[in-house]
Amino acid sequence: MTTSTVDLETCDREPIHIIGAVQPHGALIAFEHATSVVTYASVNTAAFLGAAPEEILGKKIGDVIGEENVAKLLTLPLDPSSPELLKPWFLKFSGADGRIIHAECLPHRNDGHIILEFLSPEPAPASIWEDELLRREIISELVKPGALVELAAASAKMIRDVTGFDRVMIYKFAEDKHGEVIAESTNRPDSFLGLHYPASDIPDPARRHFTLNVMRSIPDINGEHVAIIDRNGNVAGANSAAPLDLTYSKLRAVAPVHVEYLNNMGVGASLSISLITNNELWGLVACHHYDTRLISSSRLRFAELLGGTTSALLQSIENTTQLKKSIEAEKAAYQIEQKARSGASLRDLITDQASFLMELIDAQGLLFVSKDTVVRVGCLPEKPLDFSNLRDLLVDGVATSSHLSSLIDMDDEQRLMAAGAALLDLSEDGRDYLVFLRSHFEQTIRWAGKPEKVETKKEDGTVRLSPRGSFALWREERLGMSRPFDAIDRDALRILRRALFALNSLEHEQAALEAQKAAEAEELRLRHAMLEAARASSMGELTSAIAHELNQPLSAVANYVGACRQELLNSGVTIPARAEQMIDQAIKETARAGDLVHRVRNFISRGDLNANYIDLKDAINQGMDLALVSNDLPRLQVTLLLDSGLPKVLADPVQVAQVVLNLVRNSLTAMENASEQKLSVEMAEVDGFARITVSDTGCGIPPEMQKNLFEPFHSSTPRGMGIGLSLCRSIVEAHAGRIWAEATGNGTAFVFELPIQGGFDE
Repeated sequence: MTTSTVDLETCDREPIHIIGAVQPHGALIAFEHATSVVTYASVNTAAFLGAAPEEILGKKIGDVIGEENVAKLLTLPLDPSSPELLKPWFLKFSGADGRIIHAECLPHRNDGHIILEFLSPEPAPASIWEDELLRREIISELVKPGALVELAAASAKMIRDVTGFDRVMIYKFAEDKHGEVIAESTNRPDSFLGLHYPASDIPDPARRHFTLNVMRSIPDINGEHVAIIDRNGNVAGANSAAPLDLTYSKLRAVAPVHVEYLNNMGVGASLSISLITNNELWGLVACHHYDTRLISSSRLRFAELLGGTTSALLQSIENTTQLKKSIEAEKAAYQIEQKARSGASLRDLITDQASFLMELIDAQGLLFVSKDTVVRVGCLPEKPLDFSNLRDLLVDGVATSSHLSSLIDMDDEQRLMAAGAALLDLSEDGRDYLVFLRSHFEQTIRWAGKPEKVETKKEDGTVRLSPRGSFALWREERLGMSRPFDAIDRDALRILRRALFALNSLEHEQAALEAQKAAEAEELRLRHAMLEAARASSMGELTSAIAHELNQPLSAVANYVGACRQELLNSGVTIPARAEQMIDQAIKETARAGDLVHRVRNFISRGDLNANYIDLKDAINQGMDLALVSNDLPRLQVTLLLDSGLPKVLADPVQVAQVVLNLVRNSLTAMENASEQKLSVEMAEVDGFARITVSDTGCGIPPEMQKNLFEPFHSSTPRGMGIGLSLCRSIVEAHAGRIWAEATGNGTAFVFELPIQGGFDE
């Protein structure tokens, strides 16, 4: 080790539990539990036990204190409690010189040994009347306060009354382990009330002992250490091959660094009482005397009682405070969950409850981020912050920091408005989160001396860390920090996070389900579109084939009719005028039929429409005439109700006529065996549409056929191929219209509508 190296064997690592010595106001012996052989003894046993160490070491414990006392000892609760309390045992026995020794013993078991610590008993019984008054004072003064500071003040006063120390302070630890004096009772002119002490003043080994042991009494800070030796005469300290563990010893000698620390403060004697709440070190009762002061055992036990009562009451107050805040958090979570049942989104719920949530967490700003959603409420910096580094502090989905600028880069405005933050992780992927922001909190900490240890050079040239030499008031301005988030805050945050995380997860699940439904609907639409395309392709191929087959006989018919007229003329036959007219009409209708077949083929295969503004009555009449040419129903009654005031409609007249033709033919076929044969064709304007209704008194449409009525190859008549109605739907929909069928009381009505303003692409 070089001379510039700091010696780490300091108070932060000092093995104070194997210091190998006791304080001079008592003596110690230890024997093996298994063999009952005394293996350790302090060198001052003669003053307390009437026998020197060499007269005790190696003997059975019964030879030292008597077998009856050993039998009684083994019935006592020797295992340390948690924390360890004073458990005195009063005994008498014959010393080596024959004197009757009256002793007060503090026994405990540790690491295979039973350790007996002997104290001089009080010369006279304790003043019972004084103790009774103190008990009454506990009930009237200590139990009464409901606030923490008042309780601490009452406790400090009462403990000073019991112990007679010059100064008694209640010292509370912060989360960073530094302490603050929150109550004080003293007869001194100066006051430590409100002063802060750095965490380094009480290193971790000392904190561990304060947690394990309630009482630590040092009657004389500078009292000479009394060594503990083993059977070989070696000191049983840290450098020994077999040191004695003094973790639960009440007489354990004082570590040199602590002696130096108290001397720097001018303290001659001290007493510490641990304040433990919820199994953690909450703080200390620190008693200082500026001269030596040995407190009687009864007073120590009374002080221990006061400390335990104070701890219990502190725990009750803190638990009540925590319970109140937890109830408020549970109430907020319940209200949010109840409102979520009505269908409100998490964004709306947080926005609605933002003020209450910020008040609960004592925050000045709130930020909610979820996917593309951002909710900003309260005091927030304009420039957004990156909270990713804060995630490194997540515990149970909650991360807090009262010094956010130590984690992320921030400008002056951000440091002022977002000095502290609490982040609630609301999704598994970390994309959704809620942040509470606390503004800068101006704080001046009054330290009892500058919170730094002093480097002291030792004789061998190494440097060790020594306790502070000055306790003069030193002020520290803490900048860029918010009020700290304590354990109570974090419990409330975890309660809120639990509810919000569940609601956010449910919302994401619902969104995913809706997205899945939309995808399935789109897939179904595409499948139908493909089927429609396949249907159109099949229809196109079919109609092309039919058109090809029909064009030849239609051309032949026209040729044959023309040839017949020519043959008659060649034979010198005079053709009557009526016959001539019929021949011309036959040739004309044959040509029109060919044109119709051609246009239907083009429409089905390519969707072609030859649209103009037409009078629908003409197209309807044309379709009716073609349908009725081959009519052979003997009792057919036809009714035409066509609104003559209907404006012209943008439509393909041939295609509209084809629709009427197909519908009327279907009606005629449906009425072949009907007792009543009535056909009705109506046209009227309904809500901007021209509605054409073809009704019959036929056999109707079976229910099982209605679902696929307009699909290709699903015929509504026994002799049909199932193309007609599908063609009708295609034509009507190409005109931006719609078609459907209705069951009437004694037949069927087919209805189709065409937009009067022309709602299709020309």
